[in-house]
Amino acid sequence: MKKLFNSAFIYLVVALISGVLFREFTKILGVTDTTALGKVHGHLLTLGFMMFLIFLVLDKCFKLSEAKNFNLFFILYHIGLVVSVASMLTRGITSVLEINGSLTLSNGLDAAISGISGLGHIILTIGLVLFMFILKKQIENQKA
Repeated sequence: MKKLFNSAFIYLVVALISGVLFREFTKILGVTDTTALGKVHGHLLTLGFMMFLIFLVLDKCFKLSEAKNFNLFFILYHIGLVVSVASMLTRGITSVLEINGSLTLSNGLDAAISGISGLGHIILTIGLVLFMFILKKQIENQKA
């Protein structure tokens, strides 16, 4: 349970920092358009902070961390979330720089960012599906 709490706390801090980064970076460059950078904060709060609080409560109720595949879920979820958010951050920063006129993104680099983001989302999805199987098994074990 401690690692779930620590994860939630770390994602909260990173989410708050990303919000400040978005506000200050776009203000300095004078960009007011909507970009992926503005969504990083919300994704970190929701998929990081809030989800780990939910995992923590469910662990308290169903002893999820005692399940055989819990560590695999924990690692996959973190990898998926970090890769997805890093891609979103990269996409957002490059978008702000493109809007500002400081950067021209090549088609190959644009596709690479999208591809890496897709991989992060796939890993995140696998982690969430694994979590649901773990939760189902622990609920069934509790009935017995």
